[in-house]
Amino acid sequence: KVFTELIPGITITWGTAHEEYAKKFRITASANGTQTYQGEFMNGGELTSVATADIDHYDKIVIEILEWCLPGRRARIESILIGIEKTYTKKELMSYEHSMLVDPLSASLPKAEIVFVVKNLDGEYNPDNPRGAEKYLMERQAIAVRYGYKLGGAVEWIDAGTFFMSEWETPQNGITATFTARDALEYMTDLYTGTSSGTLMAIATAALNQAGLPVLPDGSNRWILDASLSGITAASGADLSEYTIQEVLQMVANAACCVFFQDRGGIIRIAPLTTGETDYEINRFNSYENSEMELTKQLKAVDINDGMYVHTVCKVGETQRINNPLISSAQAATVAQWAANYLVNRKILSGEFRADPRIDALDRVINQNRFAENIVLVTEVQFTYNGAFKGSYEGRAGV
Repeated sequence: KVFTELIPGITITWGTAHEEYAKKFRITASANGTQTYQGEFMNGGELTSVATADIDHYDKIVIEILEWCLPGRRARIESILIGIEKTYTKKELMSYEHSMLVDPLSASLPKAEIVFVVKNLDGEYNPDNPRGAEKYLMERQAIAVRYGYKLGGAVEWIDAGTFFMSEWETPQNGITATFTARDALEYMTDLYTGTSSGTLMAIATAALNQAGLPVLPDGSNRWILDASLSGITAASGADLSEYTIQEVLQMVANAACCVFFQDRGGIIRIAPLTTGETDYEINRFNSYENSEMELTKQLKAVDINDGMYVHTVCKVGETQRINNPLISSAQAATVAQWAANYLVNRKILSGEFRADPRIDALDRVINQNRFAENIVLVTEVQFTYNGAFKGSYEGRAGV
């Protein structure tokens, strides 16, 4: 078929096995037999050539090698990427931050975000640069993130998630460009217009369909909803017209006693909190200091929808109020008990550790300090790079 999407160029990797390359080559694009682009490129000795060219109408692309680096040798092409591949090393990557936050009670919206800063000395990302790359940056452009470990001379890759370009900043007088990408909730900021009655499954499905999320590579939907949502009916007369799509999904999760989050595969999930623990420990060998510890106020009661149902825990303390128009009187007691079971665990631990990208929000880890060992449900994780890769976390013990 004829492709009309603009591509910024082509990345060609030549013969890396014998360190050979094309010194001169030509790229020609055509559509239905008519030439739409042609350009010649010189290579000063690199094994990978990035041919910058605006090509936006083609069904055929031809690469002609006009001159090879050594005479009498076969021309070799190892790979061809339709687009531009660039590698930023420690010299060009000024900083990087990856944040994850998930509330096990779905009392607040989840967050998964990356922010990275690269050098921009040549104005590559300056909007006024006619040969710059800024014009290829698209809002909600997908970004796949992974971390690599060097083990035994090879690199083992760990998927970190899928994010969507949200914003970028290139100050005219600055030397850096800053990029921010967020999870699929970036698609869910419009006001919800779907049904407000029926099962929580029907409401959640309507919200996700309205969001118009991009499908996965295999064509399937980018969400998984727990089957329990089909057995819970929303409160009658609920008015959801003033809430955004993401807020409606948050309320669905809260009313179903579930967690609302995006996993590393870029899939939106509403599911109950899983049990068990990981085999990962945060201890004096991988932590820079003993964890900070905080005790929340003692829980007195959980109040659902201003008195619809009150679950009493003890005689003194603080009352946790949950206001959710989707919680029916039949579901209120279940939600109150579920929230109380979580909130009676008052111990919050936080600290820094040697960053390990295997750790996710909602993981349970073993935390060791001078006096005790705790099982901690991680609710917030942050990885940062500023010349060194560091991590910080926060979680609730005893859950």
